[in-house]
Amino acid sequence: MNEINIKIPLHKFQTLMLCYVRETLNKNGKSVLICVKDVKEYWLVLNSYTRECIEHNVKSYVNDNGYLLKSDYFKDDLTAWSELADWINENRSSTSTTSTTAKPLVPVLPVVNLGNQK
Repeated sequence: MNEINIKIPLHKFQTLMLCYVRETLNKNGKSVLICVKDVKEYWLVLNSYTRECIEHNVKSYVNDNGYLLKSDYFKDDLTAWSELADWINENRSSTSTTSTTAKPLVPVLPVVNLGNQK
């Protein structure tokens, strides 16, 4: 598989990820499985707002479309989304690698005595 590495701002990646999930909810087949895998892979990079939006979208889709479990055509897709909703519940409190507060460059600043300078 060919791979390309690009740099994009984190907020744009999070927006793209959210749009990706929303778009894939209306798809079926392999694209659903790939999206579920991608959500799990990049979960730690997402901020709490994006996580909550994805969680809400997935849970709403599963709740609104439960009747599709009877359909052989949609059963696997709905099962994958349902399993993702369960996975999100289990990993809800995992620490995000994004942070809204700046971290200090050094943990402790050295003490300097300036009293003896002339």
